[in-house]
Amino acid sequence: MRNEIFVNVGPRETRVAVREGDRVVELHIERGTDRGVAQGIFKGKVTRVLPGMQAAFVDIGLERAGFLYVSDYRADLDDVDLGDDENGNPKPNSNSGGGGRGGRRSRSAAQRGTGVQIEDVLEEGQEILVQVAKEPLGTKGARVTSRISLAGRHLVLMPGASRIGVSRRIDSDRERRRLRNLVDKHRPKEQELGFIVRTVSHGVSEADIKADIEYLTERWEMVQKRVETVGEAPAPIYEEPALHLRLLRDLVTHETKQVVVDNDTAYGEMQDFVKRFMASPRPKITHARGDESIFDTYHIEGDIEEGLGRKVWLRSGGYLVIDQSEALTAIDVNTGRFTGGKSRNLEETILKTNLEAVREIVRQLRFRNIGGLIILDLIDMEVAANREKVYRALKDAAREDKSRVNLLKISELGLVEMTRKRTRENLVQQLCDACPNCEGRGYVQSTQTVCYKIFREIPKAAGHLKAETLVLHAHPEVVSALVSEDSETMASIEQRIGRKIAIRPNHDFHVEQFEIAAT
Repeated sequence: MRNEIFVNVGPRETRVAVREGDRVVELHIERGTDRGVAQGIFKGKVTRVLPGMQAAFVDIGLERAGFLYVSDYRADLDDVDLGDDENGNPKPNSNSGGGGRGGRRSRSAAQRGTGVQIEDVLEEGQEILVQVAKEPLGTKGARVTSRISLAGRHLVLMPGASRIGVSRRIDSDRERRRLRNLVDKHRPKEQELGFIVRTVSHGVSEADIKADIEYLTERWEMVQKRVETVGEAPAPIYEEPALHLRLLRDLVTHETKQVVVDNDTAYGEMQDFVKRFMASPRPKITHARGDESIFDTYHIEGDIEEGLGRKVWLRSGGYLVIDQSEALTAIDVNTGRFTGGKSRNLEETILKTNLEAVREIVRQLRFRNIGGLIILDLIDMEVAANREKVYRALKDAAREDKSRVNLLKISELGLVEMTRKRTRENLVQQLCDACPNCEGRGYVQSTQTVCYKIFREIPKAAGHLKAETLVLHAHPEVVSALVSEDSETMASIEQRIGRKIAIRPNHDFHVEQFEIAAT
């Protein structure tokens, strides 16, 4: 689909929005204080070998050690499946990828496929070169691999391999042979370098392939020089280009109408990158001058605010409710204000709502970058043919998503189980902190509940506090309840314990917090 890309560069933050039609479908954010490490290459040190899990922890200089499975530590790279996954993404690590229900494969099966044991190839204190395959997420460290790969626009470079693989989604034998011959013609013969031809290479010119090989070869030479000069592990070897340059490599296609950037320095760097590494026809890069952010000019800020909300309205009047948790994301579809329009019956109204909803759900998943296990609660449809229509619409919409998506059929209960590859933090994790009041739960205990808890705790505290008067410190709202509607209860407790209770508000206390002390 035709798209436009907008780049907003601030003092400490770069934001990239991809818009298809009048809707923003992707948002990428990079902050100077928290730059991602995905695809970065490190000289790491093995800190612990885990035979029971057939894995190892590798210190790469981050807060948490990286996690390396034995299936990601194989030297015989020519055994690697040099192909793309079903969505056209490079898949160099075949032994650790999809398959099975929802695209998941058992770890033990992946381990058995290697034919080696982790304790036979790694030992504590050993220094190895690894690449971050998946960003640290939550409490989990980065997933790392020793199979180094460098991604370009059309190709993926695999040092240490010698084969040329072509995406399975390029199904024309003639086109596959053409691309393979072009790569073989221009790749450096003096080095052992394998290449993956990506799905987006279908129909590209020889100049595009040559430019990509030159770009990737230059990057690999930089890595090799850095490895030779770096000191002891852990040490960084290579990091991905800045976001405004990565977008030219990863997001720009022949369907991109223009790239608009509002920063002088970034504009110059992007123009230089295009001239050095991209063949004609080159993408159109527009420099937006002026004091106003292009995210305000093109009304993208409002989309970001909407992306942080729980409810998303559909144009028909229906709406989605998106609830994200540690285990999964649940998305509920509701008819809302939609009454069917010209629809003749309820089933037709439900079908129209569900069809609109699944397209918006895919957009929200891309825009919010929601990954992992996702459950869609569609409105129940009685007609099997309608369920099939909605499923096909969902599958067609998911093809626009670059992240790997696996879908199961709509169940009799109207549920869809799906997974989406999670490689970085979602929008809420990037832009928000947990609420300091509810600590991320979404609720706090009511003042009445806290009051009743205090009634139970006062007699316990009186048992070990010997003062004549006890002092209760609590949140002002709780204090207000205790001295008004619960004043008789407090008086009866004083009679029961035989002591006075002084109640004092503390504005620094959380609503659930209280303290019982001696005077």
